[in-house]
Amino acid sequence: MSAMNDRPPVPTAAPPNAAGNQLAYWDGARPPDLGYPTGSATDQPDADIIDLREYWRLLMRRRATILLVVVLATVLALVATFNATPIYRSTALLQIDRTANKVVEYGSVSSEERSWFGDQEFYSTQYELLRSRTLARRVIDQVGLGPSENEQPEEPSFASGVKAAIKGVVVNLTGGTQSQASAEPVDPAAAERIAEENLFLNSLTISPVPDSRLVRVSFESPSPEEAAAVANAIAANFISMNLERRYDASSYAKEFLQDQLEQMRVTLEESEQRFVAYAREREIVNLDDRLEIVLNKLRTMNETLVKAEAERFAAEAAWLEFQEASDGGAPGVLDSEVIQSLKTRLSNLQAEYEQNLQVYKPGYPKMQRLQRQIDELREEVARETAAIAASVKAEYEADLRKEQSVRQRLRELKDEALALQDRSTDYETLRREVETNRELYDGLLQRMKEVGVAAGVGENNVSVVDAAQTPLAPYKPSLTKNLAIAIALGLFAGVGLAFLLEMLDDSIKATDDVERRVGAPVLSLVPYASARQHGLSDAEVPLIAFRDPKSAVAEAVRSLRTSLLFSTSEGAPKILHFTSASPTEGKTTTAVSTAIAFAQAGGKVLLVDCDLRNPSLHRSFSLPNAQGLTNHLAGNADPAEIAQASMVKNLFVITSGPLPPNPVELLSTPKMADLLSLAVERFDHVIIDGPPVIGLADALVLANLSRASIFVAEPGTTRKHDIDGAVRRLQQANARIIGAVLTKVGRSGKGYGYGYGYGYGYGYSYNYLYSYGGKGRDAQSPEQVDA
Repeated sequence: MSAMNDRPPVPTAAPPNAAGNQLAYWDGARPPDLGYPTGSATDQPDADIIDLREYWRLLMRRRATILLVVVLATVLALVATFNATPIYRSTALLQIDRTANKVVEYGSVSSEERSWFGDQEFYSTQYELLRSRTLARRVIDQVGLGPSENEQPEEPSFASGVKAAIKGVVVNLTGGTQSQASAEPVDPAAAERIAEENLFLNSLTISPVPDSRLVRVSFESPSPEEAAAVANAIAANFISMNLERRYDASSYAKEFLQDQLEQMRVTLEESEQRFVAYAREREIVNLDDRLEIVLNKLRTMNETLVKAEAERFAAEAAWLEFQEASDGGAPGVLDSEVIQSLKTRLSNLQAEYEQNLQVYKPGYPKMQRLQRQIDELREEVARETAAIAASVKAEYEADLRKEQSVRQRLRELKDEALALQDRSTDYETLRREVETNRELYDGLLQRMKEVGVAAGVGENNVSVVDAAQTPLAPYKPSLTKNLAIAIALGLFAGVGLAFLLEMLDDSIKATDDVERRVGAPVLSLVPYASARQHGLSDAEVPLIAFRDPKSAVAEAVRSLRTSLLFSTSEGAPKILHFTSASPTEGKTTTAVSTAIAFAQAGGKVLLVDCDLRNPSLHRSFSLPNAQGLTNHLAGNADPAEIAQASMVKNLFVITSGPLPPNPVELLSTPKMADLLSLAVERFDHVIIDGPPVIGLADALVLANLSRASIFVAEPGTTRKHDIDGAVRRLQQANARIIGAVLTKVGRSGKGYGYGYGYGYGYGYSYNYLYSYGGKGRDAQSPEQVDA
């Protein structure tokens, strides 16, 4: 037999397994990179996507909790409903119109059409008047309500005592100011009145009808007759109070207007006397007509001035243009027929002179005669041009004199108008004062008459549309409403509790949780199967794949076998080590079922029970356990003597043998490595059923000796931090985890149906191993861990 270090190397790459994941297997210290995150106590965040199906699965898992909360809420609602005192509600319907009488307001500048905000303000005021303490006191005194009729005095309770104690502590902490205030004497009668009014207002409901002038006044009472009587009393007293307020306002307004009218009369007489005295002193009859005449003349003279300025501008422009023109190019010269005729004759003589000059000399008599004629024509053109210039200049000077004359007259009229205005300023002021005082006096007199009429008329803007009737059935408690609220609150609380429990529950739920923490794919999902379902004893549950080859467990195990065959380029690893984080997670059942699957496929399989603390293979296969693994490791038993044939063809089992006091020392001896090397030579597959990782060093030793480890976990039971701690310890022991198996999938309960479990305690607690397992403080060597 050769040592484990002499085993041949295994290729580092492998074809995809049945799940489509690339698996690798080598002799390195760390498992291959399978595209999964390494085992860690912290989940790696997924994409920010809401998976509604996951939420639905969560609610289905916690449906019992949700249903229980809903049932409890419903029961509480039923108890509260049947124990509550029936309360009756009676309602009176009122119509409230906006009042049209103006009592004190005079000359309102607002529009006659009232705005939406004004209506809201008015009706909000009316609703608050219906809730006023004054109206409540009037109704209480009229109907004779008291606290004994609506509500019994509150008896001291534990809750009230606690509340009083807390209030006392708070008051003491704040310096005792409230204690001093509360220590002041309180009038018992006033306190009783306030309590009655508070109780009355708590039973009163004011409900405006939307988009209307109607309002519902409702009162609640244990007595139906009292509810109707109070609702009608509220309506009647509200109408009475409205009339009283209007009469009081009219009386006050009448007195106020009388005082104002007397003062205004005196003011008007004084202003009239001052106006008459001023007119007599200045001998003013009527300044309005004279001033109006002057103003009309002023307007006419302004128009004349504008025209004169326009004519002067035109004449000045013509004169400037005539002065600037040369060679007879002025507009008046060009338009003159005489000048144009003279210029034509001049041009003809000049042409004739130039033509004769070619024959005669300038001194020739004919040439001299032509020259004299040309000179005479030029002098005549000059005289005509000078005459036109004189005419244009004369016209300009005439327009200028006219403009100056108009301006002089305009200044005279302005002075006259200003003089008249200065004389009439005081006169007009006094006259306006008299007119204003007369208008105010007339308005106050008219309003005084209106107030006198309104004060004697019983007009009211509030009317009763429907009087309150005695209710025939209680208003509350409503069984249907309470049940609906209870069911809704129960569902809400149940769902919230389900999410809370799900957050507090750190057990694995799906394959993603296992793959992220183990760092390897889930090779198979083994469904839950009970011993009673298959007619087996609890010890024979691991043999379900053999007893019932058509069962779901057998199909899942065959799928696991297929995944293992594709896990490496050479097929399934020769030595497979099955372990889990903690006991009772189904690793023994998985190991036995895997061994049966390989044996049924024609392979020669050796199943070794290396759980030397709580062995179970001898009970599952009904084999004697007097000779086993411990006899070979601690004694001289030959491997052939301890291997026993099972009822499954090609499947041999090495049971644990007598339980030793030091299992980890035995598994760490060279004999164990030699035994596995020999088993690899004699068998096609060697499957090790090992103990759990948490709390023991046995699994670390076996993981190091085996060529591959398979991690077994149970959904809903295995804790995430247990997997993280177990994977870290296995990685420290150079374990090669090629995959994981989820067992008992679909199980509704929490315990095993066939009673598999460990009956001893481990040397380390889960919390201790979780705290130090990932930091390398307890895994320097298997011996240190076991110690």
